[in-house]
Amino acid sequence: MRPNKPNESVKWRITFSRKTLGNRLYSVPLLLLLLPFVVGIALAEYCFIPQWLVVGALSLSAVMCYVAMESRIALLYVALMTIMAGYLVSEISERPASMPYDRAVEMVIDVRGIPAQRQGYRVAEGRITEWRDQNATYEANDRVQLWIRSDSIDAGDRVVVWSTLRKQMSRYEGYNNLLNCRGYVGGVSIADYNIISHERGATSTLQQRAIDKLAIYQADSSSHATVEAMVAGSRHAMPNNLREGYSATGLSHLMAVSGLHLGIVLMVVTLLLAPISLIHRGHIAAKLLSIVALWLFAIMSGLSPSVVRAAIMFTVLQLSTLSTSPYNPINSLAATLLIMLVIRPGYLFDISFQLSSLAVMGILAWGVPLTRLLPWRNWLLRHLTSALVIGAVATLWTLPVVSHTFGSLPLAGIVLTPVVIICAYLIVAFGLFGLLLPAPLSLPFVAMGEWCAKVQNSIVLWASEHHLTGIEYEMPLSIVALCYIVIAIITLVVWAISRKRVVVFHQLGIDEEDMI
Repeated sequence: MRPNKPNESVKWRITFSRKTLGNRLYSVPLLLLLLPFVVGIALAEYCFIPQWLVVGALSLSAVMCYVAMESRIALLYVALMTIMAGYLVSEISERPASMPYDRAVEMVIDVRGIPAQRQGYRVAEGRITEWRDQNATYEANDRVQLWIRSDSIDAGDRVVVWSTLRKQMSRYEGYNNLLNCRGYVGGVSIADYNIISHERGATSTLQQRAIDKLAIYQADSSSHATVEAMVAGSRHAMPNNLREGYSATGLSHLMAVSGLHLGIVLMVVTLLLAPISLIHRGHIAAKLLSIVALWLFAIMSGLSPSVVRAAIMFTVLQLSTLSTSPYNPINSLAATLLIMLVIRPGYLFDISFQLSSLAVMGILAWGVPLTRLLPWRNWLLRHLTSALVIGAVATLWTLPVVSHTFGSLPLAGIVLTPVVIICAYLIVAFGLFGLLLPAPLSLPFVAMGEWCAKVQNSIVLWASEHHLTGIEYEMPLSIVALCYIVIAIITLVVWAISRKRVVVFHQLGIDEEDMI
C-alpha cells in the first residue's frame, strides 16, 4: 500500500540580489553602451572640447581598458571611451550647407516629399542637387524645407529656381531646431515668379502609388485622410481640426507610422505567407519575404526615425528566429538606437525620436512584464486590459518629455487607448489588403478601413470637444531628469528581484520547506 501523499502548498519567496541584477544587466550590454554614448552626444551639444583632446582621451581609455581588462575598473574605462566616441561622432557628423545663405542664386531642386497644405502655401521636403552663380556651377546635396506657392509643383518633380536659402525655417525656435536635427539645412521659397524651368517626375514614388491606390474609395474626406496617414504615411490631407484633436488627446502618435503600424503589417504578412511555411525550408523564405515587406512599407511611409527604428527591430527579431539565437528585445532596441545615433547623432534631439524610443523602452521594460501578470484568461478581456496597461506605461514613460516640450499632460490617451487601438489595427489591416489586392477586390477593404477611421476620428473629436484632454503644465527640465532617475531606480530594483518557489509540506504537524 502506498503511503498517503503529504499535503503541500506553493509559496513564492521574493528577495533582492545583486547577482540577479548583474545577470539582467549582463543580458543587455548594448543598453549599457547606449547610455554613455548618449551622454557624449549631449556633451557635444552643450560643451566644447578640442578634438585632439577627445581623441587622446579615447585612445587612453582604450589602452587602460586593455590593461585593466581583468578588473571591474575596466567598465569605467569602457564608459569613458563610449562617451568620447559619442562626442567625436557628433562633432564629425555636423555638416553645414554646401551653398551660401541669404544670397539669391540659381539652384536645382528635387521635390522629395508630397506637398502638405498649409494656410496659403504648401510645404514639402526638397534636395538641392546643384547651384550656380555668375562664375561656375557647384554640386550640392542639401536637404531643405520647401515653401511652395505654385499649384503645378508635385512630388518627384525637378525645378530650377532663382531663390535664396534661408537658415530660419520657422518662426518657432523649437520647430526650427527639430528640422535641423532631422538633417535640414534651411528653407527655400518656390513660387510661379521665380521658377526658371520645371520638369515633371518620370515615375511616381512608392508612397504616391499607395495614395493613388487608396483613392479608389473616398466616402468622407477626413476618414480618407486618416487612412492615408496611417497606411501610406502621408498626412498632407489631414484637416486642422483633426490634427488638433489628436494632439490634444495625446493620440497623435497614431497618425505617424511607427512600430505599432509595422507590427500590424508583420501580422498581416505572416498570415498571408503562412502556406509557404508548410513546404520544406518554407519558413526561411517566409521570414525573408516578411522582412522585405516590412522595409517596403517603411520606404512607402517615408522612412521617419520611428519607422526605421521599428523596421530594424523587427528585422533583428525575424533573423533571430531563423538562427535560433537568444533574442532580448531591450538589447535589440538599444542596438537599433545606437546604430541610428551613429548615423545621425542629431536624432537625439528629435522629439519624435525621443518619444518613440521612450515609449518602446517603457513597454519592453514595464508593459510586457505587467501584462504577463494579468489574471484573466478570457481572450478579449485580457487583450483589452493589456492595451490599457501598455497605453498607461507608454504615457507614463513619455509624460515628462511631453509636458516639458508641449506644456501639457495628455492623460486622456490612457483612457482612450483600448478603444482607438482596436480601430488602428483594423484601419492598417484593411488598408494593407486594399494595397495588395487588385482594384475590384480592394474596394470593400478600403471602404471598411475608412469606416473604422470614421469611428476613431469621432471618438477623438468628441473627447477634444468635451475637454477630455489633459492638464496644462510645463515640467521644468530638472524635474524631468528627476522623473527618469526615479524610473531608472524602480527598473533596477525590479530587475534585482529574485523569486524562489517554495513548496511547504504539511504532515503530522511538521512543516518542511523545499526550495525549487
